[in-house]
Amino acid sequence: MWMVRKFSLLVFCVLLTADGYGQQTQNDASRPGAAPDKLAVLDAIARVKSGGFAPADVETIASAGAVEAVPMLKRQFARSDDWLVKTKLASAVVRLGGDQNDVYWDFLIKQAKLAVESDAPDFMNFDPQAKSSSGPSPEFTAWANAHKLDVQEAGADAMYWFPARVRMLASTGDRRAIPLLRQGLLSPNHQIEYVAALGLAELQDKDSIPYIVQACEAAPADLPALIARPLVYFDDPEAQKALDKYLSKEDARRLREGRAGGKKPL
Repeated sequence: MWMVRKFSLLVFCVLLTADGYGQQTQNDASRPGAAPDKLAVLDAIARVKSGGFAPADVETIASAGAVEAVPMLKRQFARSDDWLVKTKLASAVVRLGGDQNDVYWDFLIKQAKLAVESDAPDFMNFDPQAKSSSGPSPEFTAWANAHKLDVQEAGADAMYWFPARVRMLASTGDRRAIPLLRQGLLSPNHQIEYVAALGLAELQDKDSIPYIVQACEAAPADLPALIARPLVYFDDPEAQKALDKYLSKEDARRLREGRAGGKKPL
Protein backbone atom coordinates (compact mmCIF):
# COMPACT_ATOMS: atom_id res chain seq x y z
CA MET A 1 0.00 0.00 0.00
CA TRP A 2 3.03 2.31 0.18
CA MET A 3 2.75 2.75 -3.57
CA VAL A 4 -0.86 3.89 -3.27
CA ARG A 5 0.07 6.44 -0.60
CA LYS A 6 2.90 7.81 -2.72
CA PHE A 7 0.70 7.93 -5.80
CA SER A 8 -2.08 9.63 -3.82
CA LEU A 9 0.36 12.33 -2.78
CA LEU A 10 1.29 12.95 -6.39
CA VAL A 11 -2.37 13.27 -7.40
CA PHE A 12 -2.99 15.57 -4.44
CA CYS A 13 -0.24 17.79 -5.83
CA VAL A 14 -1.98 17.71 -9.21
CA LEU A 15 -5.26 18.88 -7.70
CA LEU A 16 -3.56 21.69 -5.82
CA THR A 17 -1.56 22.68 -8.90
CA ALA A 18 -4.78 23.01 -10.89
CA ASP A 19 -6.20 25.32 -8.23
CA GLY A 20 -3.05 27.39 -7.89
CA TYR A 21 -2.20 26.28 -4.38
CA GLY A 22 0.90 27.93 -2.97
CA GLN A 23 0.53 31.16 -4.90
CA GLN A 24 1.21 34.29 -2.87
CA THR A 25 -2.29 35.62 -3.45
CA GLN A 26 -4.04 32.60 -1.96
CA ASN A 27 -5.48 32.52 1.52
CA ASP A 28 -7.33 29.92 3.56
CA ALA A 29 -10.71 30.93 2.14
CA SER A 30 -9.64 30.24 -1.45
CA ARG A 31 -8.35 26.71 -0.92
CA PRO A 32 -10.23 23.86 -2.62
CA GLY A 33 -13.20 22.71 -0.59
CA ALA A 34 -13.49 25.90 1.43
CA ALA A 35 -16.35 28.37 1.10
CA PRO A 36 -14.80 31.72 0.13
CA ASP A 37 -16.01 34.65 2.24
CA LYS A 38 -17.26 37.83 0.68
CA LEU A 39 -14.08 39.78 1.34
CA ALA A 40 -11.92 37.05 -0.19
CA VAL A 41 -14.09 37.04 -3.30
CA LEU A 42 -13.94 40.82 -3.65
CA ASP A 43 -10.17 40.75 -3.25
CA ALA A 44 -9.88 38.00 -5.87
CA ILE A 45 -12.06 39.95 -8.30
CA ALA A 46 -9.95 43.06 -7.78
CA ARG A 47 -6.76 41.12 -8.51
CA VAL A 48 -8.20 39.60 -11.66
CA LYS A 49 -9.34 43.04 -12.79
CA SER A 50 -5.84 44.44 -12.25
CA GLY A 51 -4.16 41.52 -13.98
CA GLY A 52 -2.02 40.66 -10.96
CA PHE A 53 -3.78 37.43 -10.04
CA ALA A 54 -3.03 33.76 -9.48
CA PRO A 55 -5.04 30.67 -10.48
CA ALA A 56 -6.15 30.49 -6.83
CA ASP A 57 -8.00 33.79 -7.27
CA VAL A 58 -9.86 32.36 -10.24
CA GLU A 59 -10.82 29.34 -8.14
CA THR A 60 -12.12 31.61 -5.39
CA ILE A 61 -14.34 33.44 -7.87
CA ALA A 62 -15.66 30.26 -9.49
CA SER A 63 -16.29 28.52 -6.16
CA ALA A 64 -18.29 31.52 -4.97
CA GLY A 65 -20.40 31.62 -8.14
CA ALA A 66 -19.40 35.24 -8.70
CA VAL A 67 -20.89 35.64 -12.18
CA GLU A 68 -20.23 39.37 -12.14
CA ALA A 69 -16.55 38.56 -12.69
CA VAL A 70 -17.12 36.72 -15.99
CA PRO A 71 -16.30 39.73 -18.24
CA MET A 72 -13.01 40.22 -16.37
CA LEU A 73 -12.16 36.53 -16.62
CA LYS A 74 -12.77 36.66 -20.35
CA ARG A 75 -10.53 39.71 -20.76
CA GLN A 76 -7.69 38.03 -18.91
CA PHE A 77 -8.17 34.86 -20.97
CA ALA A 78 -7.66 36.90 -24.15
CA ARG A 79 -4.55 38.58 -22.72
CA SER A 80 -2.79 35.54 -21.25
CA ASP A 81 -0.20 33.43 -23.04
CA ASP A 82 0.17 30.95 -20.16
CA TRP A 83 -1.68 27.69 -20.86
CA LEU A 84 -2.30 26.98 -17.17
CA VAL A 85 -3.77 30.42 -16.51
CA LYS A 86 -5.87 30.29 -19.68
CA THR A 87 -7.16 26.81 -18.85
CA LYS A 88 -8.08 27.88 -15.32
CA LEU A 89 -9.84 30.97 -16.66
CA ALA A 90 -11.71 28.95 -19.28
CA SER A 91 -12.79 26.42 -16.65
CA ALA A 92 -14.14 29.22 -14.44
CA VAL A 93 -16.03 30.86 -17.30
CA VAL A 94 -17.76 27.58 -18.13
CA ARG A 95 -18.54 26.91 -14.46
CA LEU A 96 -20.12 30.36 -14.20
CA GLY A 97 -22.23 29.89 -17.33
CA GLY A 98 -20.44 32.53 -19.37
CA ASP A 99 -19.44 30.45 -22.40
CA GLN A 100 -22.28 31.14 -24.82
CA ASN A 101 -20.24 30.40 -27.96
CA ASP A 102 -18.23 27.38 -26.71
CA VAL A 103 -14.96 29.28 -27.14
CA TYR A 104 -13.81 28.41 -23.64
CA TRP A 105 -15.18 24.88 -23.70
CA ASP A 106 -13.37 24.16 -26.94
CA PHE A 107 -10.13 25.41 -25.37
CA LEU A 108 -10.63 23.11 -22.37
CA ILE A 109 -11.27 20.12 -24.62
CA LYS A 110 -8.15 20.89 -26.64
CA GLN A 111 -6.04 20.98 -23.48
CA ALA A 112 -7.55 17.82 -22.01
CA LYS A 113 -7.06 15.92 -25.26
CA LEU A 114 -3.32 16.59 -25.06
CA ALA A 115 -3.37 14.51 -21.91
CA VAL A 116 -5.95 11.87 -22.71
CA GLU A 117 -4.63 11.12 -26.18
CA SER A 118 -0.99 10.92 -25.09
CA ASP A 119 0.54 7.47 -25.31
CA ALA A 120 3.18 8.24 -22.67
CA PRO A 121 3.46 5.44 -20.08
CA ASP A 122 3.70 6.01 -16.33
CA PHE A 123 6.69 8.03 -15.22
CA MET A 124 6.83 6.12 -11.94
CA ASN A 125 8.08 2.55 -11.82
CA PHE A 126 5.38 0.08 -10.78
CA ASP A 127 7.49 -3.02 -11.25
CA PRO A 128 7.49 -4.73 -7.83
CA GLN A 129 10.98 -6.06 -8.56
CA ALA A 130 12.41 -2.61 -9.25
CA LYS A 131 14.90 -1.15 -6.79
CA SER A 132 13.26 2.29 -6.98
CA SER A 133 9.73 3.46 -7.78
CA SER A 134 10.52 7.16 -8.08
CA GLY A 135 11.09 7.11 -11.82
CA PRO A 136 11.66 7.63 -14.55
CA SER A 137 10.61 4.10 -15.35
CA PRO A 138 12.51 2.29 -18.12
CA GLU A 139 9.35 2.38 -20.24
CA PHE A 140 8.98 6.13 -19.82
CA THR A 141 12.65 6.78 -20.57
CA ALA A 142 12.41 4.72 -23.75
CA TRP A 143 9.23 6.57 -24.76
CA ALA A 144 10.78 10.00 -24.17
CA ASN A 145 13.93 9.08 -26.07
CA ALA A 146 11.88 7.73 -28.98
CA HIS A 147 10.01 11.04 -29.13
CA LYS A 148 13.24 13.05 -28.70
CA LEU A 149 11.94 14.68 -25.51
CA ASP A 150 13.78 15.64 -22.36
CA VAL A 151 12.95 12.90 -19.86
CA GLN A 152 12.47 15.20 -16.87
CA GLU A 153 10.38 17.77 -18.74
CA ALA A 154 8.22 15.05 -20.25
CA GLY A 155 7.96 13.50 -16.79
CA ALA A 156 6.63 16.77 -15.35
CA ASP A 157 3.94 16.76 -18.04
CA ALA A 158 3.02 13.15 -17.31
CA MET A 159 2.92 13.51 -13.52
CA TYR A 160 1.48 16.99 -13.07
CA TRP A 161 0.43 19.01 -16.07
CA PHE A 162 -1.48 16.38 -18.06
CA PRO A 163 -3.59 15.28 -15.07
CA ALA A 164 -4.17 18.96 -14.21
CA ARG A 165 -5.62 19.55 -17.67
CA VAL A 166 -8.10 16.71 -17.17
CA ARG A 167 -8.96 17.96 -13.71
CA MET A 168 -9.81 21.47 -14.93
CA LEU A 169 -12.11 20.06 -17.59
CA ALA A 170 -13.90 17.88 -15.04
CA SER A 171 -14.24 20.70 -12.52
CA THR A 172 -16.57 22.60 -14.83
CA GLY A 173 -19.37 20.20 -13.86
CA ASP A 174 -20.34 20.04 -17.53
CA ARG A 175 -21.55 16.60 -18.59
CA ARG A 176 -20.13 17.10 -22.07
CA ALA A 177 -16.83 16.09 -20.48
CA ILE A 178 -18.01 12.52 -19.85
CA PRO A 179 -16.84 10.91 -23.14
CA LEU A 180 -13.34 12.36 -22.81
CA LEU A 181 -13.14 11.41 -19.12
CA ARG A 182 -14.11 7.85 -20.00
CA GLN A 183 -11.37 7.86 -22.60
CA GLY A 184 -9.02 8.98 -19.84
CA LEU A 185 -9.75 5.73 -18.00
CA LEU A 186 -7.88 3.94 -20.80
CA SER A 187 -4.75 6.06 -20.48
CA PRO A 188 -1.41 4.28 -19.95
CA ASN A 189 -0.75 7.04 -17.41
CA HIS A 190 -2.50 5.94 -14.23
CA GLN A 191 -2.59 9.43 -12.78
CA ILE A 192 -4.77 10.47 -15.71
CA GLU A 193 -6.93 7.41 -15.08
CA TYR A 194 -7.44 8.37 -11.44
CA VAL A 195 -8.23 12.03 -12.15
CA ALA A 196 -10.66 10.93 -14.88
CA ALA A 197 -12.40 8.67 -12.36
CA LEU A 198 -12.59 11.56 -9.90
CA GLY A 199 -14.15 13.71 -12.61
CA LEU A 200 -16.78 11.10 -13.43
CA ALA A 201 -17.59 10.84 -9.74
CA GLU A 202 -17.86 14.63 -9.52
CA LEU A 203 -20.35 14.50 -12.40
CA GLN A 204 -22.18 11.60 -10.73
CA ASP A 205 -22.22 9.65 -13.98
CA LYS A 206 -23.39 6.26 -12.75
CA ASP A 207 -23.19 4.83 -16.25
CA SER A 208 -19.40 5.23 -15.98
CA ILE A 209 -19.12 2.94 -12.94
CA PRO A 210 -18.39 -0.17 -15.06
CA TYR A 211 -15.64 1.74 -16.88
CA ILE A 212 -14.01 2.72 -13.59
CA VAL A 213 -14.21 -0.88 -12.39
CA GLN A 214 -12.62 -2.08 -15.65
CA ALA A 215 -9.79 0.40 -15.14
CA CYS A 216 -9.25 -1.06 -11.66
CA GLU A 217 -9.16 -4.58 -13.04
CA ALA A 218 -6.54 -3.65 -15.63
CA ALA A 219 -4.28 -1.64 -13.32
CA PRO A 220 -1.00 -3.13 -12.05
CA ALA A 221 0.40 -3.59 -8.55
CA ASP A 222 -1.50 -1.68 -5.85
CA LEU A 223 -3.07 0.84 -8.23
CA PRO A 224 -6.59 -0.68 -8.27
CA ALA A 225 -6.86 0.48 -4.65
CA LEU A 226 -6.25 4.03 -5.84
CA ILE A 227 -8.40 4.12 -8.97
CA ALA A 228 -11.32 2.60 -7.04
CA ARG A 229 -11.43 5.41 -4.48
CA PRO A 230 -13.77 7.71 -6.43
CA LEU A 231 -16.38 4.95 -6.35
CA VAL A 232 -17.15 5.96 -2.76
CA TYR A 233 -19.05 8.98 -4.10
CA PHE A 234 -21.64 6.90 -5.95
CA ASP A 235 -24.83 5.80 -4.21
CA ASP A 236 -24.76 2.55 -6.12
CA PRO A 237 -24.40 -1.03 -4.80
CA GLU A 238 -21.99 -2.09 -7.57
CA ALA A 239 -19.75 0.89 -6.90
CA GLN A 240 -19.69 0.19 -3.18
CA LYS A 241 -19.05 -3.50 -3.79
CA ALA A 242 -16.04 -2.66 -5.97
CA LEU A 243 -14.78 -0.22 -3.36
CA ASP A 244 -14.82 -2.98 -0.75
CA LYS A 245 -13.12 -5.37 -3.17
CA TYR A 246 -10.13 -3.17 -3.95
CA LEU A 247 -9.63 -1.30 -0.67
CA SER A 248 -8.94 -2.48 2.83
CA LYS A 249 -11.78 -2.22 5.31
CA GLU A 250 -10.01 0.59 7.11
CA ASP A 251 -9.39 2.63 3.95
CA ALA A 252 -12.97 2.12 2.75
CA ARG A 253 -14.28 3.19 6.14
CA ARG A 254 -12.20 6.36 6.13
CA LEU A 255 -13.35 7.27 2.64
CA ARG A 256 -16.99 6.79 3.59
CA GLU A 257 -16.53 8.87 6.70
CA GLY A 258 -14.94 11.60 4.61
CA ARG A 259 -17.84 11.61 2.20
CA ALA A 260 -20.33 11.67 5.08
CA GLY A 261 -18.44 14.69 6.41
CA GLY A 262 -18.94 16.60 3.16
CA LYS A 263 -15.81 15.71 1.19
CA LYS A 264 -16.23 15.93 -2.59
CA PRO A 265 -14.29 14.20 -5.36
CA LEU A 266 -12.70 17.43 -6.66
